[in-house]
Amino acid sequence: MATSRAKYSGVASQAVREMLASAPGPLAAKGLHLTELVSASLAKATWAKYEAGWNAFRRFETTEGKSFDWPLSCTTVRDFAIWCISVRKLKPDTTSTYLTALATAHKLKGLGRPASLDDELLALIIRGAENLPAPKVPTRPSRRVATLPVLKLIGHKLASSTWDQVTKQCIWAACTTAFFSSARMGELLADKEATFDPVANLTWQEILVREDNSILIRIKSPKVRERGEEFLDIFPFPGQNCCPSLALREHRRLQQETGLAHSWGPVFRLANGHNLTTTSLNRALENLLGETLDYSKEGIYCHSFRAGIPATLARFPGLIPDSLIKDWGRWASDAYLRYTRLRRDQKRRQFSEIAVALSKK
Repeated sequence: MATSRAKYSGVASQAVREMLASAPGPLAAKGLHLTELVSASLAKATWAKYEAGWNAFRRFETTEGKSFDWPLSCTTVRDFAIWCISVRKLKPDTTSTYLTALATAHKLKGLGRPASLDDELLALIIRGAENLPAPKVPTRPSRRVATLPVLKLIGHKLASSTWDQVTKQCIWAACTTAFFSSARMGELLADKEATFDPVANLTWQEILVREDNSILIRIKSPKVRERGEEFLDIFPFPGQNCCPSLALREHRRLQQETGLAHSWGPVFRLANGHNLTTTSLNRALENLLGETLDYSKEGIYCHSFRAGIPATLARFPGLIPDSLIKDWGRWASDAYLRYTRLRRDQKRRQFSEIAVALSKK
């Protein structure tokens, strides 16, 4: 069975380039082609973990004030593991993942797996960390579900803020899109503010506005990667001042007027040209809602929007079948051509039932 390219991502390219930097001549000479092929060998999530491990090791070098020789010695690897556990306060399994990242770095440097990563004392260090009581971690504020009233509150706070209109509309479009499609915000927004990955991140090429102003969104790299690419539907929701279709279309108009919109570029960009990320959106939400909610106890975060419609539908157990709640906002497809008119009509009927539930008090 062919595996979707959406499962893979060029997000690893920077980490791969850095790991290859000191590779022997024959490997380093392969340049971009080698980087692309190696990046495509593992899923985006795996590379993200390895990149975190690689960055942690570089910080470790900075802390120690020196660059270590490769292949890494047993002493270096042991000290790194102890630093991760005692200084960075990382969990043992996270530390093990970072050690696996170092093994990958050795491979990319053409060195093979070093004996230092199979060191018996290193294994004892990890095992000891697993047996020790876990350090107390400050309790995180609970995550509140973004209901329709909460969405309207966000819209009101945005409208009364002094932020520029492009930024306001960008945040509003992201919130309404995530709420009405039950999308994971991480699938809509870019990973980083200054750069983005056109292979994995949502671009304007994946946004289709139909003649009835409903919108189809293609998610190239969903969290559940085994299912391949997925599609989200956005339908007009008039009369409530929070129509996701109108918000996204107005966002596109402003992006085009300000030169921020490109077919190959990220969908959600702020007026300063930076991408809206989950981190920056969480900051914005706390800024908007901080006077209304006690963020030391609970708050509205990016993931709050995914549960919005299911939570609303759960209030009316006889109105909406469980199968609709499960199906809404996420269905698998291996090609755009499989999205038929019948399927669109089915989703529209589903949303009509959802709209009834949302309108109930």
